[in-house]
Amino acid sequence: MRFADRVTVGRSAELVRIDAALDDVVAGRGGVLRIEGGPGLGKSHLVGELDRRAAARGCRVHIGHADQLMQVFPLCVAAYALGVSTWSDDPVRAQIARLLTGEAAGELPYADPVLAASERMVELVEKLCADQALVLVLEDLHWADEASMAFAERLGREVDQLPLLLVLTARPDRDEPGGARDPLGRAATVTLTLSALSADDVAAFAGAHLTGPPGPRLSALLDTASGSPFYLREILCTLGEDELTMLADGSVELCVAELVPRTLAGAVGRHLGVLSPDCLQTMRLAAFLGNDFTRQDLRLVLARDATDALAAASAAGVVELAADRVRFRHELLRQVLLTQTPSALHAGLHGHIARALADGGRADRAVAGHLTAAADPLPGWALGWLAERPESTLYAAPAAYARLLRRAVDAVPDTDGRRRVLVRQLMLVSFWVGDDETVTGLGAEAVASAGDPDLAARLRIQVLRSLSRLRRFDEAVRVVAPSVTDPAAAPVWRARAAAWWANAQAFAGAPEAARSVGEQALALATSIGDPLGVAYAHSALAVVDGGDRLIAHLDAGLAVLGDDPESLDQRLLMAGNRAARLGALGSPDAEAAFDEVLVAAERVGTYRTSTVHAHAAGFLFGRGRWDDALMHIAQMDASALRHPAFGYLHGMRAVIAYRRGEPEEGNRHLRAAGIPDPDPDEPPAAAGPHLDEALALRAESTGDHRQALLIRARYLDLPAGVQRDGRCADALPLIRLARAVGADEIARAAGAAVEAARPPSRDGQLCAVACRVMLDGDAAGLLAVAERFLAGGWPLHSAFAAEEAAVLLAGAGDVDAARRHYLRASEQYARVGADWDLRRAAARFRPYGIRRGTRVSPRSVRHGWESLTDTELRISRLVAQGLSNPDIAREMMLSRNTVQTHVSNVLRKLGRRSRTELARDVALHEPAVAPPAGTGVRSTARARTVGT
Repeated sequence: MRFADRVTVGRSAELVRIDAALDDVVAGRGGVLRIEGGPGLGKSHLVGELDRRAAARGCRVHIGHADQLMQVFPLCVAAYALGVSTWSDDPVRAQIARLLTGEAAGELPYADPVLAASERMVELVEKLCADQALVLVLEDLHWADEASMAFAERLGREVDQLPLLLVLTARPDRDEPGGARDPLGRAATVTLTLSALSADDVAAFAGAHLTGPPGPRLSALLDTASGSPFYLREILCTLGEDELTMLADGSVELCVAELVPRTLAGAVGRHLGVLSPDCLQTMRLAAFLGNDFTRQDLRLVLARDATDALAAASAAGVVELAADRVRFRHELLRQVLLTQTPSALHAGLHGHIARALADGGRADRAVAGHLTAAADPLPGWALGWLAERPESTLYAAPAAYARLLRRAVDAVPDTDGRRRVLVRQLMLVSFWVGDDETVTGLGAEAVASAGDPDLAARLRIQVLRSLSRLRRFDEAVRVVAPSVTDPAAAPVWRARAAAWWANAQAFAGAPEAARSVGEQALALATSIGDPLGVAYAHSALAVVDGGDRLIAHLDAGLAVLGDDPESLDQRLLMAGNRAARLGALGSPDAEAAFDEVLVAAERVGTYRTSTVHAHAAGFLFGRGRWDDALMHIAQMDASALRHPAFGYLHGMRAVIAYRRGEPEEGNRHLRAAGIPDPDPDEPPAAAGPHLDEALALRAESTGDHRQALLIRARYLDLPAGVQRDGRCADALPLIRLARAVGADEIARAAGAAVEAARPPSRDGQLCAVACRVMLDGDAAGLLAVAERFLAGGWPLHSAFAAEEAAVLLAGAGDVDAARRHYLRASEQYARVGADWDLRRAAARFRPYGIRRGTRVSPRSVRHGWESLTDTELRISRLVAQGLSNPDIAREMMLSRNTVQTHVSNVLRKLGRRSRTELARDVALHEPAVAPPAGTGVRSTARARTVGT
């Protein structure tokens, strides 16, 4: 009998698609290949085939495996795949590893170590792709951590620009494809769903491993594998020569069927039975280390050398050895080994392993990973170990340490001196992960046990910030007040506490008290030379003073901040607020300010990046630059878009879709926000900014003006003050619709609400003016405000005002003037692609015999060269000149992620699959753009930053 080398049967169609994907990546066309299937169906086997075929084509291949034990630790599978480790010879990989272990403090500027590491991993992938085509395999994503999933999602958005084939394997039962936990389902260019082998395939599989086809009894045994290639292999590889016989017809048959187990666990157990008792016990303990581990870890856990046992296990096909690393040949082998240890002992063994690794000085992540699986209560050594972890380590895996510290706090008595340290650590890491309820719940105990007025001040500030995020401003004011006047606290902490106290007072509705204390905080922080205190004070005063002084305060605070993580976070917060304020003021510098913040945020890594993108999207949306607004939303992580705080962005997308005349797309975005399809008898519940606008557009676009008016009239239900002041633009379509259906009382109520408002933005102030002259029937006033809107960069508001003026003129009999201003409004609508507005306006002027004609604006075109924005055109030209995304980012002073998104949009609009195809198109469309061969054009422009 013979046992053949690794063979593949029943996967011909899958191999054809794998070959096609590899051919594409060699030709410069990247893609995503997703392999789905239950355990034992051959996902890893196909990856092995892909590895060999990719290597034969000259591709570089990197493979990483997610591990159930390390699921709570960020970027594990991505780091494994890319060879990121502290002992790497590559300084880039070693630096990324130090970020992930919390050891990079003082080495480089960062705000969030995980996000900064992820950004550097993306850069590493881009660099690898610049050398040769890259195949990056992330296996077992059903056990991947959230950060690795986000990393994969980010790469999935770049495959159309890089010679990168991103291969993902997963079980199909983690979440529904395309669901919340499956952000790559829609991105996959090829999805291979593996099913069980057919009866013919099973026979072929057996025939490839034996000297002949299986006989009836052997076939019956193989049928128990239910078409699982792994199970079939385990059955076949455990059959000895004395258990098989060759029949006269050339088939292979079982001698005695009773000798062979008929379950997978039994087959694997029989396979493992070739190991000696000592070796088998070693492998059982090794199974608790995970699917992949180091020889040193096993040596520490066993307290003896395991070289002989590993060699025997490798010879038996149980593990695979590579340098210092050991990997189980298949996860199911490890799972069977685990079941051979009573489940009651599992938690205790994880505790033993954690202790051994900690005593051996192994990585904090490894120790913490086993502690998460250890039994409660945590032992004393674990409490001491956790209490000794530096803050930088906690922030490198905040979710994991938050869980461990909660268990530690629950286990340690009040009399134990370690409790106050553990409580403080739990507070800090809970704030980091946004668990404000835990922070506020522990605040009193942490402050009371601080034993130091400076530490008490720091903790009070932390509680204040959590209370502020919970909108509990009155409590926030009370919490920090003792440290503001505590003479025992150092001046630096009194100044910082006073600055945060002023900030809370401003939001609590006490602006004068906030200004007074804010100025005192600024004076004290300036006198002692505390840059962070100065920045905190200016940030508080910016809230109080508002207006043009807001920018001055923010600029003054930004000028003094340093590069430590806390200062970087404050810098990005203030720079983002500055950009948003410039946008509200209608400043031409706003867009550059957003770009500057994003360049800095991308490099240092911060959760604030999503907030900046959201603000930038709002700014560009208001200016009718819808493609650019959508581009910013597209750059946000899927997890951010699922957060309720950003739900309004689904509304923004829906509004764009409805106004473009794409109702199905609008409905899809509303469903993404959790809003059901329309019910004609039941108006939808209030949803908030942009979402209410989208709901009204949905109703009006189907002719349901009554429901549209009810939705728009919710503006009148907003509380007077900040909420209503910030949404004055909502009153314009409300008045239009109310007057159209004869609801004059609602129109007048809207006018009165706007008249009483104090809009904080320039466009809001102009909207208030437009409402007033609209209700007055003042066509000249509307035309004047239309000019002001246009000069400020708000073309849609300008078009609205011009349209309303034209309606008044037509009603007064001045048809020529009405036609002139209607055509002007139509041209502005057309330039931004507002096709629904064009049709709506056309219906209003048709009774007057006024028609627009059939001209098509470039922005009404959704595909082809005419659909590209100015920014997209410029980036296309730079791609044709051979510039990479980082080169283009420096040339245009944009973030790399922004450039990447623009290039993807261009490829989609032009129907192209790679940068090479785009460059060819540019050369044909604009021959003068491409540089002469061999000129090596590269940009030397320096990017603006926010001072990082």
